[in-house]
Amino acid sequence: MVHSSCYQTLSGQVAQSTGRANCQDAGGHLALVTTAEETSAIQAYLLTKGLTEVYGWIDGTDAATDGVWLAESGEELPYIGFTGLEPNGGVAENCLVVGISQVIDITCNGNSYVQYTLCEN
Repeated sequence: MVHSSCYQTLSGQVAQSTGRANCQDAGGHLALVTTAEETSAIQAYLLTKGLTEVYGWIDGTDAATDGVWLAESGEELPYIGFTGLEPNGGVAENCLVVGISQVIDITCNGNSYVQYTLCEN
């Protein structure tokens, strides 16, 4: 739990849209990361879950305009937490995933490294 948010991981290699629907079915929504403190707390939570070599979907897309990251609500994200060379996907990578050491952009269909969806209630 961070502030008033409670997080849950849902296993499975799915597209971001499916992950979003799965979160809604579980009574929540894709986790919306809004501060560096929240990113750190989520990454610590993922470490306790043993999710050290994989990534999970979080809320955010720049599909409408490359480089302008929006939440599902349509609001511009105030904070993303990219590190290093991220974002680096241009128009091909429009969705966000989180891992224990970074937030990156990735294709919205995912890949073998996207093993879960991070939901927030």
